[in-house]
Amino acid sequence: MADFKLNGLVAAPFTPFHENGDLNLTPIEPYMNLLLADGVKSVFICGTTGEGPNMTLAERKSLAEKWVQVGKDKLEAVVVHVGCGNLRETIELAKHAKEIGASAIASIPSVFFKPKTIDLLVDYMREISLAAPDLPLYYYHIPGLTGTDFPMYDFMEVASTRVPNLAGIKFSHVETVDLMRCLHQFGEKYQFLLGTDSLLLPSMTFGSEAFVGSTYNFCGKPCNRIIAAFKNKDLESAQKDQFKFLAMVKIIVQYGLNVATQKAMMSLSRIDLGPTRAPIPNTSAEQKEALKKDLTEMGYFEWIN
Repeated sequence: MADFKLNGLVAAPFTPFHENGDLNLTPIEPYMNLLLADGVKSVFICGTTGEGPNMTLAERKSLAEKWVQVGKDKLEAVVVHVGCGNLRETIELAKHAKEIGASAIASIPSVFFKPKTIDLLVDYMREISLAAPDLPLYYYHIPGLTGTDFPMYDFMEVASTRVPNLAGIKFSHVETVDLMRCLHQFGEKYQFLLGTDSLLLPSMTFGSEAFVGSTYNFCGKPCNRIIAAFKNKDLESAQKDQFKFLAMVKIIVQYGLNVATQKAMMSLSRIDLGPTRAPIPNTSAEQKEALKKDLTEMGYFEWIN
């Protein structure tokens, strides 16, 4: 566990559903192969993009088992998000992830009864940690959805001494100063996974090395080009792809910055993974056609291939 480290792009996969809303595991293997073809070698499943909170425990277990099964000897890592609305179910999923051979786990805090202090948040994460002591554990910091928003630097000062298998934080927030401070103070031992896709290039200037995101499902090639160009000190090429990426993000925002819009993009770009689940609004046929038109006009389909 001490040597575990995520590198480069980590896709946050969409969860495939049948048209009636039932879980559909059939596309997982061809989906994985498409990611690998785009140079994306790790996945972070059952998170926000994967609609983990919209799934039952049994469904989340089945999905995790499938990804671990098809990813064996192919993917570098399968990270399972185990966070639920309560600690008991979170612990159940953490133990299951260990049993099936997941690479690591991650968790949000509880979102109805929220931890009111950093100490309470650390206590919560420690309980998850003790349920799967041999698995690296990432705290999933996404305050826009969880409503729990402490400075992660302050969290790390406490958690680093009390959560034995803490691996770091999935940092899905635009507070880059906090991220920079974490990387500077704790970066040698812990990982801070960038979870805000649009900050890919700038985040590398202050030390980010692993990036978890929804757009890497269909933008693996250009985002890998950004990483390679930055490492080769070719800032002009990196900026060119980064600005193209931001143009794509602007279109995503225009159609609703939600899972359904990006799932529609996945259908247009790579593979059809079915609808989203309520209360996430699905993209209509008319919206999808308009989305395709806007993406075509910006050169998206050539750019991602």
